[in-house]
Amino acid sequence: MKIKVLFLVIILGNLGYAQYDFEQIDVWSGSNGGSAKYLTQYNGAMYFQAAEITPSFKKLYKTDGTLSGTVQVATNLNAGAGYSPESFTVFNGQLFFTAQVSGLGIELYKTDGTEAGTLLVKDIRAGSSNGLDQNTNNDKQLFVEFNGELYFRGSTNSSIELWKTDGTETGTVSVKNFEATQTGAPVYVTNNEREYLGVVFNNELYFVVNRSGDYELWKTDGSTTGTVIVRNGFSNISNLIVFNNQLFFSATDVGSGNEIWVSDGTSIGTQLKHDIFPNNLNPSLGLGSSPDDFIIFNNEMFFTARGYDDLNNNVIGRELYKTDGALSSLVKNINTTISGSNVERSGLSMPKFKIFNNQLYFIANNDVNGTYGLWVTNGTESGTVEVVSPNDTGVSFQFLNATEYNNALFYFNNQQLWVTNGTLSGTKILTDINGVNSDILQAQLGTLINFSNKLWFEGLSNSNGSELTSLVDNTLSNVKVEGFLEVKLYPNPSKSIINISGNSEIYNIKVFNCLGQKVGETSGRTIDVSSLPIGQYVVKFQTNGGALTKKIIKI
Repeated sequence: MKIKVLFLVIILGNLGYAQYDFEQIDVWSGSNGGSAKYLTQYNGAMYFQAAEITPSFKKLYKTDGTLSGTVQVATNLNAGAGYSPESFTVFNGQLFFTAQVSGLGIELYKTDGTEAGTLLVKDIRAGSSNGLDQNTNNDKQLFVEFNGELYFRGSTNSSIELWKTDGTETGTVSVKNFEATQTGAPVYVTNNEREYLGVVFNNELYFVVNRSGDYELWKTDGSTTGTVIVRNGFSNISNLIVFNNQLFFSATDVGSGNEIWVSDGTSIGTQLKHDIFPNNLNPSLGLGSSPDDFIIFNNEMFFTARGYDDLNNNVIGRELYKTDGALSSLVKNINTTISGSNVERSGLSMPKFKIFNNQLYFIANNDVNGTYGLWVTNGTESGTVEVVSPNDTGVSFQFLNATEYNNALFYFNNQQLWVTNGTLSGTKILTDINGVNSDILQAQLGTLINFSNKLWFEGLSNSNGSELTSLVDNTLSNVKVEGFLEVKLYPNPSKSIINISGNSEIYNIKVFNCLGQKVGETSGRTIDVSSLPIGQYVVKFQTNGGALTKKIIKI
């Protein structure tokens, strides 16, 4: 295992002076790559899955952000072999996860961060069959915490049931068996492309049960007798979210198609809330508005849906809507292009909503600027605008896993790491598949996490393969620069000594080669390059007025 400092990425523009340093912790030494996944903070450390020896030997690791502080947590959980830890969840002062151990299948485990404290909670399904769900793509939230316990789907020999645990073997029990069906009871619901088990509302856990295609809304207080049906008769339920002291969700019934419903927890209080696409407008064009992607922003709930323009007799494609809990309205019709049969194309097929700097960011296609661009809204039609066009960046926006770090949004796009502050000049690619501007060739789609003042993800480099990678922002963006920073270097180029002059007090000087490796450091007023190979170097100055970068040449 080794750590490697990689190439510096320097950006000039509306981000100000921005410099990003990459580092990789080489968990599986060499170019094979440990493929660090599921990065999760717990008890002052970051836990993750990584491979060693062979790709199938996936084990639990933790790091404090340093090489020496990166260690395996449980080396012998599966007699030295891998056990594929997944679905990390912090609960009751411990880290819970699933693992696949020989002879047991996928079961529930917990750790306190030590070898001795990494234990099987309970073998829910006897033998080698799985007791819990596999979650390799990390697209499911397997666990939901409610009333001091963790709830999850557990599978016995005969059924899929609702289970709960307090973290002990005796306290890990089945809450209810839903008529011994293997087709999914309860089932995961989806919102903003993330699957989850349920939500807590009015001190009860609400979830969905599917029995032979009949989707039912259920609730539980944690007891078997207190686990009851709220309402049935739906062919689909999704987007469960608590808003305005009610439970909102999307559901499909025979009369209305797929629309927005609301519940107060009773059968009579579970009613159709917003019929955005009434069937009597044009039944031949299908039923319902198919609302999706619910998110709460500025005391309103925003979502995507299709609608109807009765003035022009057109179906409005999937666009941005909002509700205050009483009335719903179209925020803006972004794509008005007719694709045929009086149906407009959709502007928001995959919005990827993200709240940042008190605005709601998303991606949309207006059929004017190519494919998907970056948009922002403050909740009004005039305040819903495209801030970065795909024609400006040369690529369509995917805006995957957008994460805030140092007052900017970092996200994945076509296996590359990008950054934006919501402006064109502040939107840049940081990784480089050609290895010219960065030694990090790709950012593998997965977790982006802010830990120990760095942004962590799984990055691919030629030298290390796919490994645990960090990005540190050396911008010093919180430093107020007073006056103009001026630093002069002379002679430049030089064979030996380069002198420094300027109007700022210099605290520290670091010299980096073209690979991003630090090759020198001083706090004086000269730089000695006599021992360096001929070539170009980057000098980073830390001064009382901020940060500054200069180039020098050794001849």
